[in-house]
Amino acid sequence: MASFVTVVVLQISLFSLADGMALHRSVILHCNSDDGSTETVRSRLRTRDDASDRQTIWLHKGEELNIGFSLSKDGIVDVKDVRYSNDGGQDRIKLTLDDEELGDFLTRSVSGSGNAWNIFWSSGPIGKVVPVDAGQHLLSLKVDEADEYGVEIDYISFEVSGSIAQELQQERFICKHKN
Repeated sequence: MASFVTVVVLQISLFSLADGMALHRSVILHCNSDDGSTETVRSRLRTRDDASDRQTIWLHKGEELNIGFSLSKDGIVDVKDVRYSNDGGQDRIKLTLDDEELGDFLTRSVSGSGNAWNIFWSSGPIGKVVPVDAGQHLLSLKVDEADEYGVEIDYISFEVSGSIAQELQQERFICKHKN
């Protein structure tokens, strides 16, 4: 059985169109590195007092977080925000869903000599609302361009609409760090 490091990097809003009910919750992700080890992920976790769960994941140029999830019904995915910290030059972050580019954003250039890592910024909405079929999906956050210091990701916030909220609560979200 594989071992995983547990990290919160998602905040999800689930909406049921049938009854107009909204359910907001954080999802615990079980993270593993691309080679199956947990040591790579563990070495990238950073404790930050102002992070949403007091922990971030540190990524460098070319690295990505892949978040696989399965939906039991058709729905809509809308990426609302990526919360990050940066202490260095501007970085370019790209998000894709099922290998289709949703969009990208540039992080703020912040110079704090190591003290700016606990200051968090929001990307705002990324891309357009995307209809998705029931089944397996892969949301990827990739660091396309970065300085030598990289970027720290606090969370990715997105909405999934169109399925029954009670059923969506049972969906599984697994992340994998690829370097």
